[in-house]
Amino acid sequence: MTLGAVALAGIEDGYGGDPTVPLQFAFEDIVPPPRHDRGYDIEVGVRVRSVSVPKGFLDRRYFDEEDPNYAYFEPRPRLSGIAIGLETVVKSNGSNGLFYVEYIDSATPGGYWDDREDPADHLDGDYISPSAGLGIIAAGANYAYEVHLLQCRKTGGRFGLSILAGGGLGLGVLGGRLDSWGPDNNGNPGYKRYLDGEAPDGDLGFPRVVPMIDVSGGTRLTFGDRVALRFEGGLHTAVFYGTSLGVVF
Repeated sequence: MTLGAVALAGIEDGYGGDPTVPLQFAFEDIVPPPRHDRGYDIEVGVRVRSVSVPKGFLDRRYFDEEDPNYAYFEPRPRLSGIAIGLETVVKSNGSNGLFYVEYIDSATPGGYWDDREDPADHLDGDYISPSAGLGIIAAGANYAYEVHLLQCRKTGGRFGLSILAGGGLGLGVLGGRLDSWGPDNNGNPGYKRYLDGEAPDGDLGFPRVVPMIDVSGGTRLTFGDRVALRFEGGLHTAVFYGTSLGVVF
């Protein structure tokens, strides 16, 4: 049998093929294409966010180390944390319903909080020390409208780009304590009482249940119409920016 006949026989037996046939897209080997007749897709993934309260907002209520008469030797603490969570996205025709559960781990250290008043009294503030494990467990639902800038079908199913904007509501439950030391009747400021090792006056009394208010916008990158990567920012009760990675079914 000639080499040409062998090659022809291989093609007829299914061991060869037209070299112009495109190779199978790599993501289909990792995540099989969804096979359903429903009118929507489901995306399941993880998300990570950095949350914080802007310094300018806090400056309206509390003095900081930039004030020439600020009493404490350390700067006013920065309110911040890291949120890690799971989310499910139901999407269809530009509409996205996002459902999440997450844990926000506080990254705020202990420090002196000197509230503004007129005339100023820099010794009447409170020293506040977060307990270990201070954080918020939160859950909620968001809606986001999506505008496709580049659809996957125009790139052979390989890549897509879109922008999203929306908002939603949720609830968070605070865990841990915020121990507080205020000035005593002898004129000792709260930070001195803390440094002297005195017992705290008690918990600050921050509400245990807090609303989670969302207003956000971002960009979604879709790879193979199977894997979605989002970059977003906005308001998550505090200001946030972050990313999420999900698999589409």
